[in-house]
Amino acid sequence: MSVNINNLNKNIGENNSQYAYRVLKDNIMNLTLSPGQVINENELIDILKISRTPIREAVFKLKDEALIDVYPQKASFVSLIDLNRVEEAFFLRKIVETEVLKLCCESCETEYLKKLEKNIYLQEIVVNIEEDKSAFFLLDNEFHSIIYDSVNKSRVWTTIKTFSTHYDRLRYLDIIEKINLINLLNQHKEIVKIIKEKDISKVESILLSHLTNFRGELPSFMEKYGDFFRK
Repeated sequence: MSVNINNLNKNIGENNSQYAYRVLKDNIMNLTLSPGQVINENELIDILKISRTPIREAVFKLKDEALIDVYPQKASFVSLIDLNRVEEAFFLRKIVETEVLKLCCESCETEYLKKLEKNIYLQEIVVNIEEDKSAFFLLDNEFHSIIYDSVNKSRVWTTIKTFSTHYDRLRYLDIIEKINLINLLNQHKEIVKIIKEKDISKVESILLSHLTNFRGELPSFMEKYGDFFRK
């Protein structure tokens, strides 16, 4: 593996298995551990300062989420981005989020609108000021999470995030390449406008555009990051 791993501070109340899982998943999702990279247990033991058992528990949990491929008696690798899984996640999000956003249009309370507006304000700072755009990915996720929370569907969002690991790595790649940031920001603003105006007729079209921004860049991603994708 031979790579630096970020976010190594252990959270309060976190056991070693939870710690290993969180650190590995965060670093896979932000591409610090890149698709196809070997997961070396001995190096993880040295880096995380924990025993082999919680690391293996984390690896097998991530295997269940299709983020690590485990080959017994051989090696484990960060899974390559599978475009079939990307499309399945898009399909799920489009259907579910359309209904969630419609519900939000009907019943969104002021406190959630304020949270969305604050989130967009922070997105603008990242887009216009910060050189490192990776924070935008977290703000983007938070933006959609607020919408799900506003209609009491936070557990649905959690399920979608677990299912969308390949889709989200492609989204992250799109963000760090800084290609669609302005589009994403403007679409978030439009979503808030739709919620405020309770304009359900515009929900499907804005979400279709918003959830597929990366598609136009796939050929260039495949050319530049070909080793990241499952053939």
